[in-house]
Amino acid sequence: MLENRPFIAFFSMLALTVMLAACDSGGVSTSANPNLSLANNGFVYTGPAARNIDVANFKTYLYDKVNIDTRCGGCHNSQASSPVSPLFFDTSNVNIAYDESISRVDLVNPTNSAFVAKLNSGHFCWETVSAVCAGLISDWIEDWKNAANGGVSSRQINLVVPDSIRDPGDAKSFPDFATTVGTNGTSFANTVYPLLVGTNPVIANNNCRNCHEEIATPLPQAPFFASGDVESAFQAAKAKMDIDTPPNSRFVERMVQLHNCWTADCSTDPVTSDAARMTQVIQAFADGIAPTPVDPTLFTSMALGLSEGIVASGGNRHETNQFAIWEFKIGTGLTAFDTSGLDPAINLSLIGSVAWVGGYGLEFNGGRAQANTINSDKLYTYIQTTGEYAIEAWVIPNNVSQEDTNIVSYSGGDTARNFTLGQTLYNYEAFNRIDTIPPAPNGDPFLTTGENGEEIAQASLQHVVVNYDPFNGRSIYVNGQLINVTDPVAGATTISNVWDDTFAFILGNEISGQRPWMGQVKMVAMHNRPLTPAQIQQNFDVGVGQKFFLLFYVGHHLGETLPDPNNPNPNLDASFIMFEVAQFDSFSYLFNKPTFVNLNPAWVPGTIDIEGLRIGINGKEALAGQAYASMDTVVNAAGYDPALGQELSPMGTVIALEKGPDSDEFFLTFELIDAVGKTFVEVDPTVPGDPADPASPVESDIGVRTFEEINLTISEITGVPVSNAAVRSVYNDYFQQLPTVEAIGAFLPSHQMAIAQLALTSCSELVNGNGSISRTAYFPGFSFTTTAQSAFVNQGQRDSVIDPLLTAAMNVDQLTPANNLTTQPVEVEIGNLLGSTASQNLDTGTNIVAYDSLITEMLSTGVDTTARTEQVVKAVCAVATGGAVMLVQ
Repeated sequence: MLENRPFIAFFSMLALTVMLAACDSGGVSTSANPNLSLANNGFVYTGPAARNIDVANFKTYLYDKVNIDTRCGGCHNSQASSPVSPLFFDTSNVNIAYDESISRVDLVNPTNSAFVAKLNSGHFCWETVSAVCAGLISDWIEDWKNAANGGVSSRQINLVVPDSIRDPGDAKSFPDFATTVGTNGTSFANTVYPLLVGTNPVIANNNCRNCHEEIATPLPQAPFFASGDVESAFQAAKAKMDIDTPPNSRFVERMVQLHNCWTADCSTDPVTSDAARMTQVIQAFADGIAPTPVDPTLFTSMALGLSEGIVASGGNRHETNQFAIWEFKIGTGLTAFDTSGLDPAINLSLIGSVAWVGGYGLEFNGGRAQANTINSDKLYTYIQTTGEYAIEAWVIPNNVSQEDTNIVSYSGGDTARNFTLGQTLYNYEAFNRIDTIPPAPNGDPFLTTGENGEEIAQASLQHVVVNYDPFNGRSIYVNGQLINVTDPVAGATTISNVWDDTFAFILGNEISGQRPWMGQVKMVAMHNRPLTPAQIQQNFDVGVGQKFFLLFYVGHHLGETLPDPNNPNPNLDASFIMFEVAQFDSFSYLFNKPTFVNLNPAWVPGTIDIEGLRIGINGKEALAGQAYASMDTVVNAAGYDPALGQELSPMGTVIALEKGPDSDEFFLTFELIDAVGKTFVEVDPTVPGDPADPASPVESDIGVRTFEEINLTISEITGVPVSNAAVRSVYNDYFQQLPTVEAIGAFLPSHQMAIAQLALTSCSELVNGNGSISRTAYFPGFSFTTTAQSAFVNQGQRDSVIDPLLTAAMNVDQLTPANNLTTQPVEVEIGNLLGSTASQNLDTGTNIVAYDSLITEMLSTGVDTTARTEQVVKAVCAVATGGAVMLVQ
C-alpha cells in the first residue's frame, strides 16, 4: 500500500485505543516491555554509559535482550569466542553497538527491519522455528520505538488507499453440501473425500483417516476432514482447499512437507506422487464449481481480501511484570512457544488431541500442551521472588457441561498443584497452594465464580484473570469485571516455601490426562504481580489475535474521483467504510465497529444516509451474520471527527469462513447510500428436504421436548411434583441448559447432562418418600428393607422395579401388549438393558460383545446394604426416566 497522506493518525498519543483497541483504556499508563529483575537473562553490561536517551532505550529494549550466548550477542560481539562482524551487539560499548544497529532497524515499521528479515530467513534462530525469533526481535524493536514516545505506544496506523481498488469479482464459492454435483459431474464426495479417507481405488488404504477421524486410534487429531460422515468431513476440509489455485491448498502443502504421506513418494513425481494426486482431485472438484457473479442490481463497495487490510497491532497491553506469554501465532507444528523473550522459554509440547486454530490459538479436545519441569521452574523462580502472581487467559469453552477441568495449571498430578485455573459447568475455579494447616497440596479450598449462583463461564470468547497476593488472597476477573466472590482463605497467607518447583506447566488438562478441558485458548500470560483493575481493563480492551483494518471504498457512490494508489494525492477526497476484522477461529471472521472515514483531513461531510448495510463474501451476500441489515444512520458534520471518522455501529458480527483468509474476498452492499439504493427483498430460505433441491438434507419428522415439557414429563413419570423443593432447585439451576427448541438436530450433550441431573433428583425424591405417591405404592411387591443382593436376586424382583417405570414412561399396557405403540423402542429390550439377570448383546454380527444389565453391574460393586438397594432403584429410575423414551416426541 502507498500512503495517500500522513492521513488520520488514529493512534496519535491521545487517541490510541479509540479505534485500535476498541475502547478507552481508562487513562492507564502503558508499558510494553517486562520490567523484571531477571529480564536481562543474566547479562550485565559494564562498558561506557549510553551517550543519549535513544541509545539507553536501545540498550534496554533490544541490546540487553540479545546479549546472551545463545542469541545474537553470542557471535556479533568482540567478546565472543569467534567474533562475527558487524559487531552490532558488542558488549564492550553500547554506543558502538547502537551505531552498527541503527541502520538495521525500521523504527517506523519494525517488522520491516533487516534484523527481522535475517532471522526469518533461518539465520541462527535460538528457537526451533525461525518465525518465533523474528517475532521476538520485531516486538523488542517495537518496544524501543514506543519508548521514544515516553513509554506510550506510537503505533500510529496511517490509513492508506488499498493497493487494489476493484469491483467485487466473479469468485468461486464452495457448494452447500459435499454431495452437490458441479458442472462437470464432480463433487467433494466423489473427488477429494475418497483420497482423504483411503477409498480411492488407486490408493487403497486409510490415508488421512488414520489420524483425522473422530474414532482414529490411538489419538484422533482435529480437524476431522477424514470423518466417516462426508458432510462433517467437507466442513472441516474447506479451509484446507484453495479452489481458486488448487496447488496452493494446505492439503498439498502438507504432502510437500512430508506430513504423513501414504506412499513412498510424497511429492517427487509430478503425476503419481501424493501431492500430485491431492492437487488433481482438488482441481477436479474446483473445475466443476462455476464462479458466482455479483448481482448487478446490488449497490456495492469495492472489494478487499483480508491480507489487503492494514495490520492492527492491537493497542498496548500492560506487560510490566509479565514474564511468560503464549500467543500461538505459529499455527503449525507440535510446539507452542513462550514468546516473552525471557529465558528459559516455557515452550509447550502438544500432546494428544490438540489442534491449531486459525486467527491464533489452540483447540483442546482431550489433549494437552505441556512444558517440561526444568523450564517450568521459571514460574517458580519469578513468582517466588514476589510471592504474588496473575494468570491471564483468553479462552472459549466448548460447553458449560464439563466439570473438574483444567485450563491453565502448574501441577504435579490430580491431587497436587501450585495453581490451577479450571472450569466446572458455568464456573471458573482458582486453586492455589498456600501455607494452610494442615497442608493442602491440591490448592484447596478453591475459589469459584459460582458462589452467588451467577453463570459466569460461557461458551464464548472470554478474558479471564486470576490474581493472588498474600494480603487479599485470590480474585477473578472476567471480561474486565471483578466477580463478586470472596476467597475462603484470604488474608495473611503465603506461597513462599510452600510451592513445589518440580511441577510442570500445562494447558487444557492435567499431566495425568484425567482433567481434560474442551475449548480454545487464544492467549495465556503469566505476571509476577497482580494486575490492577485498570490494567485488566486495558488488556481486555486491547483484545486478542491478529486484526486488520479493511477499508471498503464507497466514494464512487458519492461522486468522488477514484483514488490512484500509485499517485497519492493528500487532498483528494476518498471515502471508505472501515471494519476491524479478525479471523475469529478456523471457521469464521469477526467484523467489528464499522466506521465511516475520509482520507482527506480537510473533508467535511454533508448529509450521507446509510441504510441496510450487509457484508458480502465471494460474490454474494453472506447467508448469516448480517447484524447491520437494520442500520439506518446519517454521516454528517455534527457526528464526524476528522481524526476518528464516524462510527456507524458499536456492534460486531461473525461471518462464516468459506475458502480461507488467503482467498476469501469481501465487499459491502447497501439498501441506501447517500441518494442511491435498492429495496432489499428477503429471500425465503430453501426448506430442508425440498424435492426441488435433492442435495438438501431431509428434516426429521420427530423432535424433542423442550425444557418446560421435560420438567413436567419427568414429574408425570415419577409422581414427584415440579413444586418439590429439591426438583425446583435443580430445575432453576439447569433449565438454561435444557433444550429450547424441538428440532432434534439442535440437541446437544450439555442438554443430556441437565436431563440426567433432573431425572436423578426426581427419582431420589420418589425413593426417599417425597413424591405424591409412596414408593411402596409405586413399586408394589418390592422390598426396600432387604439388602441389594437379596432384593434383586431374581428376574421377578427386578421386574417389580422395572415394569412400573416402563408403564409410566412408555404407556406400556402390560396386560394387552397389542395396545402398545409400535413406533417406540420395544419395552422388553429396554427392560433387559435395565435389569436382565442374563448376559446379552445387541450385535448379531461376528464381533459379538456380551454385556450385563445395569442392575447386575451395580450389584457387582458397592456394599451389600439396604442403602445400596435404594441406590440401585434410583439409578434404574433415572435411566428409564431420563432417556430418549421420555425426550423424543
